Amino acid sequence: MQSKYSNIEKYYFDLIKKLGPHGSQILKELLNSIKNKNYLTIIILSATLFDVIKHESSEVIKNLSGIEINTVFSSRDAMWLRQRRNQIIHHEGATDGLLGSKTDINTLSLDANKSIKILSDLLYFILK
Repeated sequence: MQSKYSNIEKYYFDLIKKLGPHGSQILKELLNSIKNKNYLTIIILSATLFDVIKHESSEVIKNLSGIEINTVFSSRDAMWLRQRRNQIIHHEGATDGLLGSKTDINTLSLDANKSIKILSDLLYFILK
């Protein structure tokens, strides 16, 4: 997870300048969660920040065209991220990583890494 974190950390100051106050605070909390390997929190905050970026009136979203917004925020990865977050916070039945097995931590770690990758790809795209 360190390499993905380093990428977000590398662009942290650029991101803080371009995100709104809501997005900036979530980003700070996400970075703390990554440092502490809080996998559930990483998944939840990654998806939340993804959605906040789309809806918060900030420099970031104003610089994207409607086609770019639709493409990025409606992608297969975006849908996976939202669905995974919703499985965690809206418990409607058993879900991977929360089954009470010895492999849960591995599943959550993999999902947290995937969440960071999806968010990192978005952040890279919007900073270009």
